Amino acid sequence: MVFNKPHILIHDNEPASASILVRMLAAEYRVQRAPDAQHVLKAARRSDRIPDLILLDVRPPVREGFEICRQLKADEMTQSVPVMLITPRDNIDDEVYGLKLGAVDCITRPFRLDVVKVRIRNQVRLKINNDLLERYANQDGLTNIANRRRFDLVLDAEWRRAIRDEKPLSLLMVDVDSFKQYNDRYGHRDGDECLRRVAGAMAQTLTRPGDLLARYGGEEFAVILPGTNLEGARLMGERLRDAIADMNIPHAPQDGARRVTISVGCASAWPNQNQTYHQLLQTADDLLYAAKKAGRNCVNAEKMAA
Repeated sequence: MVFNKPHILIHDNEPASASILVRMLAAEYRVQRAPDAQHVLKAARRSDRIPDLILLDVRPPVREGFEICRQLKADEMTQSVPVMLITPRDNIDDEVYGLKLGAVDCITRPFRLDVVKVRIRNQVRLKINNDLLERYANQDGLTNIANRRRFDLVLDAEWRRAIRDEKPLSLLMVDVDSFKQYNDRYGHRDGDECLRRVAGAMAQTLTRPGDLLARYGGEEFAVILPGTNLEGARLMGERLRDAIADMNIPHAPQDGARRVTISVGCASAWPNQNQTYHQLLQTADDLLYAAKKAGRNCVNAEKMAA
């Protein structure tokens, strides 16, 4: 399938050379041409299909590629995307400047196609290997969703992004109700399978590419919802609760629920420089505790104090 091919995004202001690159690379890669800088930045932030390599034109007098590269490398969400610059031949100053900005390599125009192919292939192979290593470092081994390390990194980055973009940020803390009793009754093997099913159902319920589901620890999960206000967070909490209840996983805890359920604490904020994401996390955790105390299998939502 074409979507299994590595993805290369090209922003080249010279139509003739862009066409050469597309024709040369199309057999081996999924190649996409970006019409403008905003398209490049937006594509690099899509968590469902991040480019494996971006080619940026720095041809004078526009030199837009330098600014795009600078923005990509300044943003923690996009700085790992490799960038190669398309520079004029015999312009060492442009190559040095681009590499200082964070570009991984340069190709020169007019192209030597054999050299271009090898340079691109090397960078794509390196990106794929790095992605594999990052996956093992950031993925929970049991549920195959993000782990606590990944959650901490993304929450910090999204908090700062929300300050910069002046947008709300919401956080859900989720706990599987009476899970210790489930393990005691059915055993740890079935308990692990229960957690896998719960994680899978919640992952399917979250449809936006920017949302992140993570295993926070034990039977506790967390969901980061960028650009989402309190009402949106509460509705998502209810959707997650319904998704777990609808699976009808048998359970017979002391409260008589007869199926596996979850409790959810929802916190929302408009981040600013006077707060930290730790306050949002603490608020969501307190709301989860209150939901458990109120009888479980419910959603408790509140806006974080300014």
